[in-house]
Amino acid sequence: MSELNQNPKEILLEKLNEEYKDLIGLPWPGRRYPGCYDVIQKYVQTRLGRSLKSFSGLYTSFKDEAVAEEDGLWITRPEWGEDWDTSILQKNDLLLFKIYNEALGGGYRDPNGRSPNHGAIYLGDGFMIHQLWKQDSEVVELSRHYRICCVGVVRENAT
Repeated sequence: MSELNQNPKEILLEKLNEEYKDLIGLPWPGRRYPGCYDVIQKYVQTRLGRSLKSFSGLYTSFKDEAVAEEDGLWITRPEWGEDWDTSILQKNDLLLFKIYNEALGGGYRDPNGRSPNHGAIYLGDGFMIHQLWKQDSEVVELSRHYRICCVGVVRENAT
């Protein structure tokens, strides 16, 4: 499609899809462990030149202990269900979410003590790369839906 017929977000999405083509369209790995963490690991390896630990167990990669073990810094911890100011985000930030089927329909009530069950990497300009359960990985806009499901932003510790 000609750039003349596209809005700026469509143009940016097209460019991001080209830049990250090696990380998008990856099929769900077929196990319970979150495929989104596979995408995060591949992003960190190919774009940041380091490896993330392979954590065992369901969603242990998104717990406080795992963030500390990987020397991550918590930038913010928004309340589930509330929109928040994303201007603090930087490219390569890890976004942690609590996304459940009912949340997609708007009826989810967040039980206390549950770990985030989804992660994504912020690419800048309001876009992230992620992989939802049983779907292919993709670049999407950090829309209001994702912002209200976000419960944490982690940044690599540069010190």
